[in-house]
Amino acid sequence: MTKKRRNNGRNKTNRGHVKRVHCVFSGKLVAKDKAITRYIVKNIIESSAIRDIQDACALEYYTLPKLYFKNHYSVEAAIHKKIVRVRSREGRKIRNSLPRKGIKNRL
Repeated sequence: MTKKRRNNGRNKTNRGHVKRVHCVFSGKLVAKDKAITRYIVKNIIESSAIRDIQDACALEYYTLPKLYFKNHYSVEAAIHKKIVRVRSREGRKIRNSLPRKGIKNRL
């Protein structure tokens, strides 16, 4: 039987068991090392109301707090929602992550 991935789709090296997390999209239980994790930062208020609230605020330089979410997706849900894509056989061997949006190289 040929082997598709060298880590078998998991990040479980020298560990017996890994706890499970719920997929945000389907509610399925997925091993934490296999789940695709995305960290989302949102404003508490939608962008249309931010200006009105800042104008009515008594403090001059008050920054609104943000909501922080750590979302776990199963592989099936992540592919369905186009969070990750299916890669070719050669593309699977590329292990470096894609450049993130909004963060510039600080060299």
